[in-house]
Amino acid sequence: TWPPMKTPNLSGWEKLICPYFAPNCRRVLGKYLEDNGFTETGLNEIGGVMFSRFGVFLEVSYELELVPQALSMVLGIGEKKYDAGGHPCCVPYWHLLPRDRPEHRGEQIKFKTESDLETLLLRFRHEFLEPYAKPLWLNLDRLEKAIGNFRSGITYGIT
Repeated sequence: TWPPMKTPNLSGWEKLICPYFAPNCRRVLGKYLEDNGFTETGLNEIGGVMFSRFGVFLEVSYELELVPQALSMVLGIGEKKYDAGGHPCCVPYWHLLPRDRPEHRGEQIKFKTESDLETLLLRFRHEFLEPYAKPLWLNLDRLEKAIGNFRSGITYGIT
């Protein structure tokens, strides 16, 4: 066939991509996010899933360089994680959690298998999205304050 099929370069960072991440993310979180007014807007460069709702975005992804992989979620305003000046337009999940939560310290967020990922996503839906993220996506002023606190280095105490 012409043009010749391009073989993916799996010698670089691409070999670290988690092929089951996006399908599992859609299956576990899709209906919940849809019920809360979000629509899927695409994938990031490593197959994390982007959702959007009235000017708010949620990126559900993972840390590519960590093995086992670690879940990553950011909530922000607009469409991009950083503005033209390189400042964050979003807040990572851990910033919204109380300091005594293990997830705040990067613990209990890793997955090695599809089953681990499903369990982790379900836990994050109940223990992070519903109690911490949802009040912010429903109140842009609070979300802007949380992003401002993150930019300023204040690590918790969302009001």
